[in-house]
Amino acid sequence: MFRFPRRQVLAVAGVTTALVLAGCSGEDAAPEPAPQAPPAAAAGPQVSGEFNEADVAFATEMIPHHQQAVDMAALAVEKSGSEKVKALALKIRDAQDAEMAQLSGMLEVWGQQPPEDPGLDHGGHAGMVTDADMMALESASGPEFDAKFIELMTRHHEGAVKVADTEKANGKNPQAKELAGRISQDQQAELGELKSF
Repeated sequence: MFRFPRRQVLAVAGVTTALVLAGCSGEDAAPEPAPQAPPAAAAGPQVSGEFNEADVAFATEMIPHHQQAVDMAALAVEKSGSEKVKALALKIRDAQDAEMAQLSGMLEVWGQQPPEDPGLDHGGHAGMVTDADMMALESASGPEFDAKFIELMTRHHEGAVKVADTEKANGKNPQAKELAGRISQDQQAELGELKSF
């Protein structure tokens, strides 16, 4: 059986002990950084409590408006025969889902009640699709579906732009006005896509 010479064992043991002691002493080791709170920006923008009736009308009207667009987009993903239509539908769904959450959060901060079931409100607001139109869309498929979807979503987006532009003109809350500006800009860009099909 091979054995290390005694002097080598003692030298290795001495080096190991020195390293362990240096690590325990903390003299050469960098101190652990203290945990810090995340910056305010990481938590998302704070919604101002300042609002007026136009802000509340914008949020309560835009939530069911967006919900209907999300419902139409879900149908497009399932029934469309066009990959371009499906891709646009997914983009609409993702953007408007996030915006509905933001709008609901604003209403909560303002002490206002969001719509109880925004999926049931299929009329009465700018560009909203009627129940009959939704039933026709649900029963269509392929190219017939695509033509109907493009027609209805175009009208729907035009209505949303009007609602957003009204908020930009009459609203008081800075976050609501900023969101309205983004909705108007994004939906005008999507109108360009819809008209290109």
